[in-house]
Amino acid sequence: PHADPDTIPLRARHATAVLWHLFEVGAGLDSVVVGEREVAGQLRRALKTARREGTATYLLSGSIEQALRTSRRVAHLTRLASNGRSIVSVGLDQVPRDWAASRVLLLGTGAYAGAVVAALMDRGCGDISVHSSSGRAASFAHSHGVAAITGPLAPALADADVVVTCRGVGTPILTVAGVAGALAGRGGRVLDIVDLALARDTEEGVARLPGVRFVDLAAVQRHVPEASAAEVARAERLVAEGVEDLIAKLKGRQLDPAVIALRDNVTAMVADEVARLPQGRPIAPDEAAHALRRLAARLIHEPTIRARRAGEEGRGEVYLAALSELYGIEAGLGHPGSTPARVVVDPDTLDEARCPAVGFDLTDLGEGHVGVRHLEAM
Repeated sequence: PHADPDTIPLRARHATAVLWHLFEVGAGLDSVVVGEREVAGQLRRALKTARREGTATYLLSGSIEQALRTSRRVAHLTRLASNGRSIVSVGLDQVPRDWAASRVLLLGTGAYAGAVVAALMDRGCGDISVHSSSGRAASFAHSHGVAAITGPLAPALADADVVVTCRGVGTPILTVAGVAGALAGRGGRVLDIVDLALARDTEEGVARLPGVRFVDLAAVQRHVPEASAAEVARAERLVAEGVEDLIAKLKGRQLDPAVIALRDNVTAMVADEVARLPQGRPIAPDEAAHALRRLAARLIHEPTIRARRAGEEGRGEVYLAALSELYGIEAGLGHPGSTPARVVVDPDTLDEARCPAVGFDLTDLGEGHVGVRHLEAM
């Protein structure tokens, strides 16, 4: 949220390394301030936006939700959240001000700018103005209850007591010349500048100007209470538990497409048999029995053909292992007369039982909109 990707090195991560990074960042373990909670809020808002725009996949939603749950566990079960407060809070703490009597100019309108407004209001500051070179100041000001600076920056800069900047677009907005000009008419009044951007918004040299007190991320990091090794280790264990739990869940969903295809295949057969039944009169018991037997024959037709083929090709052991895995049937290979050990599903449980993968129940079979339902389940 602090920098233009073109101005900072990018690191590529793949497979489970992506999840580890997501969880560590969400828990505040990969931040300037260890234990800070701002990124978790940004993750929550990003997921909400993705869902609203229809871009949140099952994998994306599940991963972020699990990362947020893990972040809350870290906050509740360790002391990192209290020792490592947010970057915004620590940065503002470095400014010796009566915030209720201070005029603050905020540069930037992103997620961190919202956190700055909240932190300032918590400190009793009621005179906050926002400036944005991208033209978003008015909408941000309206949604956050602050004033918008729609004109030039120089007059607002000269009038402010504190400037907090969190744009991070890679090009400094506070230049030496601009700040020096703002200081000229202040009568010696100190200007506090808090630069919270990863790619600094303040030009080199501004911090050395007479009348400027300057705080940047390096200063923030120096003033953060050091997190104990024991608390960090505890947080890392919680992150590991969260990642491992998510990976296990994702592995459990790998065969969802196969389960859905199986359901669709059976559903199509059921619909076909229902269509064959007499219409407009009660169905006789023998007609219903015939339809059920025909359905059963259709269901076992392809597995029977493949069983014979597997035996002919010397793959009988493999087929039996699959049969046991799918249906819990243990059949003795090479003993045609032996009785298989069967696991028969109690039909009285089917009205309530649901497929653990896609959430179908018995009523889904034969409905014309099953395809829609299983897509929604994903």
